[in-house]
Amino acid sequence: MRSYPDPCSHLSHRLPPVTIAIVPYSAADTLAARDAIRAVYAAAFAAPPYERGPAAAAAFADTLARHVERQAFRCRVARDTVNGRIVGFTYGYRSAPGQWWHNLVATALDPPVRPWLEGAFEFVELALDPAYQGRGIGGRLHDALLVEVPQPTAVLSTRQVETAALALYRKRGWQTLRPDFYFPGGPAPWLILGLDLRRQRPAYPPDRRA
Repeated sequence: MRSYPDPCSHLSHRLPPVTIAIVPYSAADTLAARDAIRAVYAAAFAAPPYERGPAAAAAFADTLARHVERQAFRCRVARDTVNGRIVGFTYGYRSAPGQWWHNLVATALDPPVRPWLEGAFEFVELALDPAYQGRGIGGRLHDALLVEVPQPTAVLSTRQVETAALALYRKRGWQTLRPDFYFPGGPAPWLILGLDLRRQRPAYPPDRRA
C-alpha cells in the first residue's frame, strides 16, 4: 500500500537551515541504497496515523526490489549535503494492467474516471525523515519526480486523513478520483488521487537551501 507522511509545513521558517540536494537515482542506484531508503521509510511511517513497525519496513524493502524492474521506473532522493545521508525519497513507474495496485484501483473507479489509469505514472512512495520535515523538502521531492514525466496523468493513493501531505497534493492540483477506498484487509479508508500532467506539469527549480 502507498501512503505519504507529512512532507511540508508552514513552520519551515522556524527551523535551522540545512542544505539538501535532490538527486536522481537509477534502478541500480536505488537497489544499492535500499538499506538507507528503508531506514527513511521506517522513521517516516512509525508515527500515527501510519504506525508501521520494522516488519512493514522490511516488507517495503522487498517490494522496492521488485518495483525497480517496472517500466519507466524513476526515483529521486534527498541528500543532506553536509553528511551525505539520504533523508528522503520518492519513486514511481508506469502503471499497467497486471500490477496489484493498478488492478485493485481499476475495478474500484467509476467508468468516467477510469481513463486516468491508462498509461498513467504511478506515484508510489514519498517519505521523509521526521527530523527534516517542515522544510519544504517533501514538495521538492514531489516536483522533482514528476518533472518531464512523459505519461499524461499521474495517480496515487493516500490515507483519507487531513494531513499536510494531502494539502500538498491538493495545492499541486491533484484531484480525488475515488474516496472511501479500502485495500484488502485494511481497516482505514484511502483516497485515490489523479494529476493531469498535461495541464499541471511541475516546473522543478534548481536546488536551493531548505
